[in-house]
Amino acid sequence: MTVEEDEYTQLKSNAENLATCLHALLERIEKLEVKQTTPLAELAEPVDQHVRDNGAAKKKRGKKRGKEHSESSNGGARGVGRHDSEEPENSEQVLMSDTVAVDPETGLKKRTIVTERVLTTKTFHALALDSAPALLPLPGRQPIVFESRGVDVEAAQLKQIELENISGLIVVTKVNPEATHGIRPGDAVTEVDGHPVTCKADVEKINKRAKLTLTVAPPYNAPSIFYRLHSDYNCQKDDKRMCHWLPIDVRKGDVVQVLSKDDNWMLARKVHDLNAVGYIPQSLHMEKVSFMSPFGRRVLVLVGASGVGRRTLKSMLLRYAPSLFSTVVPLTSRAPRGNEVDGREYHFVRKEDMLKRIRDGDMIEWGELDGHLYGTSADAVRDIMHGGRMCVLDTAPRALSYLYNGEFMPFVVHISPPQLDEFTQLEGLRPSKRSAEQLAQTCAESEKIANGPLAEQIHLTLINRNMDVTLRRLIDALEALRNDAQWVPVSWMC
Repeated sequence: MTVEEDEYTQLKSNAENLATCLHALLERIEKLEVKQTTPLAELAEPVDQHVRDNGAAKKKRGKKRGKEHSESSNGGARGVGRHDSEEPENSEQVLMSDTVAVDPETGLKKRTIVTERVLTTKTFHALALDSAPALLPLPGRQPIVFESRGVDVEAAQLKQIELENISGLIVVTKVNPEATHGIRPGDAVTEVDGHPVTCKADVEKINKRAKLTLTVAPPYNAPSIFYRLHSDYNCQKDDKRMCHWLPIDVRKGDVVQVLSKDDNWMLARKVHDLNAVGYIPQSLHMEKVSFMSPFGRRVLVLVGASGVGRRTLKSMLLRYAPSLFSTVVPLTSRAPRGNEVDGREYHFVRKEDMLKRIRDGDMIEWGELDGHLYGTSADAVRDIMHGGRMCVLDTAPRALSYLYNGEFMPFVVHISPPQLDEFTQLEGLRPSKRSAEQLAQTCAESEKIANGPLAEQIHLTLINRNMDVTLRRLIDALEALRNDAQWVPVSWMC
């Protein structure tokens, strides 16, 4: 026997022995798993505690069994059951293949034994263990939703009320004693004869009997003037009260929201009972107070390069929690276009009035385009702040010179693109792609903001690779504002 034949015989014997041992080992593993593996119960049962106790959900091989019954174990997951069956069905198979080939050079025969272990996989739906961003209001700040109601009024009755457009809502700020009792101060007119109301003119142009749809306006959609009373007042005991069909009883410590006032009387409603509305004398002992945002900061400023997604992120945040966040309507000196409504897209004012605001220092930022002025009024930001919501602005970094102080207490977030190579790859996934020069310019502009003279006023930088993820990280940061200690400049507290 040649050396090659002897080696061949030895290798063949070893291969056969190895295949036999491997097969026996797999059978033994299978039997042990049948005894020890507990099948998963229905996925509809709660399994969060089980997942936490074990670190992660593990895929287990098991047998399909017939009859089921569920039992509870100490500290374990509910709904885990044992299954019994006489003839279990294998969830894995062992396949062996044996091939013989002749080497054309040596003439030796080569036998190859392949053992394959085939596992039958099952599909499980992933459990969402990471909850969505909450941003729940603090205790006492739960958003109140009032049911709408319909009121039939004559055109003459509408002359007895005064309306104001506040954050896009048409609010009744004053009623005369002769007005219909169906319309109350603090009501918002949302529809006229089933048609949505977008501006005061939709109500003022009514010249016949109409049906108004009304709802109580929330505090942030009404004039942002608040007072804390230091004395009691019961209108039932006042013979000189202004309006008999609007009774109001206020006590020391109550906070009221003033809808309108004259020389002697205030038309107000209780903040904690918006249905309690009426006239109170201005001679009452009271102090003016402000409604604070729950985040400890009054303005959220989003800065960043053009095209990085600041405006989209702002819109997503406003839609996510409109009871907590709001933004301003900019001013412009140009005339309305098409279907634009004053107070919705822009506040349309005269150019002379805007120039006077600029000279008086009432504009946070402004610019000129095609001979028309555009800008953001500081008073509009103050109105939102005093209404208890956080004002969200997407501004140029130079606006921080106006906002970075104790009055506005901004939280400044820099929205930045990723590195240029990654930014280019992400841009390739968009339906409308920007050029490489535009992307490079965006990155350069962002780098200039990050290293510029106002960089020390930036509190957080978010790299925007995915808009949903960036929104989640922004919300997490805002949650931390009201839960963690904050460090602000000493000048803000003076």
